[in-house]
Amino acid sequence: MSNPSVVPFLRYQDAPGAIEWLGKVFGFRPSVTVPGSHGGVGYARLTLGDAVIVLASVRPGEPYLRSALDLPAVSQGVFVVVEDLEAHYEQAVARGAEIVVEPETTPEGTRIYMAFDLEGQLWAFGDGFEVDD
Repeated sequence: MSNPSVVPFLRYQDAPGAIEWLGKVFGFRPSVTVPGSHGGVGYARLTLGDAVIVLASVRPGEPYLRSALDLPAVSQGVFVVVEDLEAHYEQAVARGAEIVVEPETTPEGTRIYMAFDLEGQLWAFGDGFEVDD
């Protein structure tokens, strides 16, 4: 696996539950999970194809990193490129994801959909992502 240059990191009130949910609903697989010094998850790396995310439990000494449940709204999301958008969408719906945007085609021609996870983090999945040089 190559070293990605950008890796989203997220906090969850129930990080073990989030790891399980993200695997069951969106297909992420944990590659590393380290227990926290005060319980919960200190660090977890999850992968989906070439995509990598990092998550951990909310920590009392880090008020600047919260779960989306602690916020009135989210101001960012995670975009993940998947091989088969329609199959990914169907799996997410069948397993209980809250769909925010049904599959649609962007002006650039990318098929996407958006969903909230179990704690309200916003996820977008698409069948591609073009970067202009």
